[in-house]
Amino acid sequence: MGDIFDLLVGEISATHAFAKPYISVLESLAERMEIYYFEGNHDFNLSRLFKRVRIIPQEEQPVKFILHTSEGKNIAFLLAHGDIFLGRFLQFLLGILRKPLLLRGLNFLNRISFNGLSKKILDAQKAKNLGYKIEDFENLARKRYAKYQANGAWVVEGHYHQNLILNAGGVKYFNPASFANEKSFFVVECCQEVKFKEMRGLECLMKIL
Repeated sequence: MGDIFDLLVGEISATHAFAKPYISVLESLAERMEIYYFEGNHDFNLSRLFKRVRIIPQEEQPVKFILHTSEGKNIAFLLAHGDIFLGRFLQFLLGILRKPLLLRGLNFLNRISFNGLSKKILDAQKAKNLGYKIEDFENLARKRYAKYQANGAWVVEGHYHQNLILNAGGVKYFNPASFANEKSFFVVECCQEVKFKEMRGLECLMKIL
């Protein structure tokens, strides 16, 4: 759902080295299952870095998936990183930031500054509180759901890292926590209804790997 890395940008070469082991794991997993990588505001322009993982850029989000159950029921999901449907000015800035020409210029400045720019950004990211709770996020989630015009589908988005599942009043919304902070992930189970089962600890992830 994006934000897997503090900073990973296709055109910024200094951000690639530390990400290689994780890219390798994702590429290996992609040989056994479909993996969709929803680019976010910390990781974007990634097509050159992945061969098997399907990269979903921001402009193609949300993506609609249909889950066909054994009972003949179809359940729809709209997936996105979550940095869409923001204010126009912020959306404009995020769009400019993803322009390859600008990024190549920033990469040149970063190289001649001995990676000073990327180090400064990464240091700032390390100081962030990934467990920060947004006040009254449930109300924001309802507003977010309305923006998707989901028409009864589930909306699943990252970006906010609030660990909230909301299924009430016609709103079906899931915002997972940050994996880096919680060391947990979710398995979706579907029979008569959709359930999100939390798996905690790296040992659970290694069992799947």
